[in-house]
Amino acid sequence: MKKILYPTDFSDTAENAFIFALQIADHLGASVITLHAFDRPDISNFNLPPTLKDVYDSLDLEEFESYEDEIPVLRDIAIDNGYYHVPMVHVLEEGAPVSAILRTANKNKADLIVMGATGAGRMEAFFFGTISGKVMEEAHCPVIVVPTEAEFDGIIDHIGVATSFSKDDVPMIEGLRKFRDMMGSHLHIIHIDTSANGEGSAKMTAFMEPWQNDKKITAHCMVHKDVNEGLEKCIEDKQIDLLAIMSHRRSWFDEIFNKNRAKQLSYQQSIPLMVFQAETLSGKTNDTEKHGQ
Repeated sequence: MKKILYPTDFSDTAENAFIFALQIADHLGASVITLHAFDRPDISNFNLPPTLKDVYDSLDLEEFESYEDEIPVLRDIAIDNGYYHVPMVHVLEEGAPVSAILRTANKNKADLIVMGATGAGRMEAFFFGTISGKVMEEAHCPVIVVPTEAEFDGIIDHIGVATSFSKDDVPMIEGLRKFRDMMGSHLHIIHIDTSANGEGSAKMTAFMEPWQNDKKITAHCMVHKDVNEGLEKCIEDKQIDLLAIMSHRRSWFDEIFNKNRAKQLSYQQSIPLMVFQAETLSGKTNDTEKHGQ
């Protein structure tokens, strides 16, 4: 991972995510691309008086001047937290936030997106539900969502990954093993067994066979009647610093929330959430298989 995209609306929550992005970049030797997106209303169907047209045309300049004022603030945050040496590039992009984030990530071939779970300012009411949620689903790379209440010491000691024993989880775990090695972390494979006969343990043993010699992986099969409560308890017991899940529209997680669990967990957890896209991982796996033939 060499490029981390950090979208910001300059809120306190976004600042929290910025510090997290800097910490990861420092560990990985990566650069951070800061992005602020602004969207102007469409007035193509309106005949504005010249005065209002001038005001509308001046919005670009005002956004640029506002963003220009915030760049030194970002640099000060980096310096105050000991990350002055992390390379940064600052981008101002016009367009709807989701499309601007995805476009910038693709254009710059970002390896990771780190963003806040909620926002303020003009995005306050819908930043997480609309923006972060859509970015989670549509990004070509993993997305880390940092909740407002998240606190961290700069070290990701324990990474947890929730699994339903799906074959789609395998490439995610392989990606996490690489991320774990770069971060110097321990990886915890977690399954919450809600079955009446306790069949989860046997399934976990079979699922973990490819990694049985990996000393930096520990498997946990917790029996609990509620997936959400069981997962939260495991996170607390194992002191998980970062939780990774797959962003499925139809998955094991939907049984609990009737919609994408990744979006729900970001509200409920006080730790950052790393979301992988099944379609993207599947594509990478297929490409690898083709190249290997």
